[in-house]
Amino acid sequence: MKIRQLLSVFLLVATTFAFSQSSGKPKLTLDEFFNAVGFGAVRISPDGQSIVIGVEHADWDQSIFQENLWLYRDNGQGGGTLTQLTRGGRDSDPQWSPDGRWIAFTSERGKGDDSKEDTSHLYLISPSGGEAFPVTRGEEEVHAFGWSPDSRTLYFATRAPWSKEQKDAYKKDWEDVEQYRAAERGDTIFSLDVTEAVERASATVKEKQSKEVKESDVTPGEQTVASSPLRVDQLVVAPDGHRLAFVTTSISEREELVGEFEIFVVDSIDQPGQHAPRQITHNEGEEGNLRWSPDGKSIFFRVGLGSVEGKYVDRQDRLYWVNAESGELQRWAYILYFSACPPGEEAATH
Repeated sequence: MKIRQLLSVFLLVATTFAFSQSSGKPKLTLDEFFNAVGFGAVRISPDGQSIVIGVEHADWDQSIFQENLWLYRDNGQGGGTLTQLTRGGRDSDPQWSPDGRWIAFTSERGKGDDSKEDTSHLYLISPSGGEAFPVTRGEEEVHAFGWSPDSRTLYFATRAPWSKEQKDAYKKDWEDVEQYRAAERGDTIFSLDVTEAVERASATVKEKQSKEVKESDVTPGEQTVASSPLRVDQLVVAPDGHRLAFVTTSISEREELVGEFEIFVVDSIDQPGQHAPRQITHNEGEEGNLRWSPDGKSIFFRVGLGSVEGKYVDRQDRLYWVNAESGELQRWAYILYFSACPPGEEAATH
């Protein structure tokens, strides 16, 4: 089944659902509504033969919403198989490695690894099956990550880690104080060699770690690439592997200043050392959904809130591209939303 056919299946499902709301069928009951299944991500494999799907559904026995990954495989005969890939309960944002050997995702599993509960870490799992394993650790959660084009490196962003001495000093200073924003700080982007991380994860299972290692916020093998005074919301690596782009948001995760939502580029990421990010957008819009152009010269992005062309104003979503070198920006398209309507009436666009 080709990629176009796979996408057509999901578009057909979405269209059918939209128009069924006005087709005279019975309305959803409360039980049906709360038992609905959400699809947080749909990612097609590099060879176009498989799809990893992020699924969210209510688990009434545990009083939580489960987030797990499922894998659909095309059998080449017009059908396929659907199997559950993970059972962590809080697994999301799956991304295939470009060579198709691994699926990276974030998980808040907490129990069973070196992180505290509810801390989002980066995991790997083989699409062929087996157990998922963490490749990052510590108290700082992974905010964003991306693969290098050759699948050899993972780039990820966390809040700038503190040493044990910094943690102890912070706890001492703020022990009896109600905290508001005292610990807020920007992010650091790291690189991680995938082969070494896989070997290290296998060895960690067999070896008992010391208390000092468990308390460390440093992921073994990580190399600092760049730092940002703001939180990294998404990062994507260029097709040539020489640079990456990221979009920022507020360190408090509160939408207070539109200037905190901008796109930056980091050059020479394949070279050792820390590199200074270049800000390439300066506007009053909230950028997101970054994608590099195939030639690596431009970055496509989406603006849903605010304005790129002038003062802040809410309007329909728009698509833009920006030159990664000069920062020259151009509007590419509007995003139109079609609302379902009763048969015989014209569908409205927004």
